Amino acid sequence: MGFVVSQAIISVTRLRVVEHLGEEALEVRELARRVGADPDALHRFLRLLVAEGLFVEQPPGVFATTPLGALLHEDVPGSLRHFAALMDNEAYQAWSAALHSLRTGEPAFDVVFGKPMFDWLGERPDASSAFNAAQAGLVTLRLLPLVERDWSGVGTVVDVGGGNGRLLGALLSRHEHLRGVLFDLPHVVREAERSVGGPRDRLRVVGGDFFSAVPSGGDVYVLAQILHDWDDDRAVRILRRCAEAMTPDSRLLILEQVVPEGPQPHPAKMLDLHMLVLLGGRERTESEWGRLLERGGFRVAAIDRSARSSLIEARPTGG
Repeated sequence: MGFVVSQAIISVTRLRVVEHLGEEALEVRELARRVGADPDALHRFLRLLVAEGLFVEQPPGVFATTPLGALLHEDVPGSLRHFAALMDNEAYQAWSAALHSLRTGEPAFDVVFGKPMFDWLGERPDASSAFNAAQAGLVTLRLLPLVERDWSGVGTVVDVGGGNGRLLGALLSRHEHLRGVLFDLPHVVREAERSVGGPRDRLRVVGGDFFSAVPSGGDVYVLAQILHDWDDDRAVRILRRCAEAMTPDSRLLILEQVVPEGPQPHPAKMLDLHMLVLLGGRERTESEWGRLLERGGFRVAAIDRSARSSLIEARPTGG
């Protein structure tokens, strides 16, 4: 019944319950009046989400937001509001056909919507913008292993599949000597031209297809949550295009999950199935990453693990 929790979260998010609470506690009838909800139903929804750590009820019938629940506020750093909305729409519908993925190993999204997810998004600007907003909300949470690296000696960073540029903009703002190239599909970078943050005088935006070619001239290439969208063969194609654009001294930084080899619970195991159902992609174990990178023309130099993402440093074979 996990979908009950996810739908309860998105329901209170769409009514902007967290925004109406702000930093104060409100009696449920007053909160219901402000958000336009039935008081009894709102109490029951919030009671469930108290158990999930998103709200507190004290005294009875009076609710406040926890630091975890505050991430559903649209204007906080690292907001997950847009990500929660993404999990409700096309992702939720795709999971209704998860049995197709189990039987075939192919994405269920294609069956439900009639075409691959990124093709579908490319035809729907509003849905594409919502998708990019959701990914941008995750940047704050997964950025630290990247920005806290030693960037001395690096001149140009190429963010491959960089979306709306939130990650690269933050990196350039933090490290003033860096220059950046934001590379993504043409319809994505058209939106990025309007919304990308950071120092624009040190940022170049390039449209293209990373299965065909990747901009050359970078000292460091970044693939942040890109390769898990694809099966091994297509991920290898992306890696090979990166390798072709790089010099022997260039480095590749991959920001992804690393699935534990053992039986312990881990969020990457859930995300792995989500990638299968939506895109036919996958999360990978350390040994699987090693084999994938070798096929793509790289060797693993280091893996820095953190709670949200792991940072895999790779170098071109022979470099």
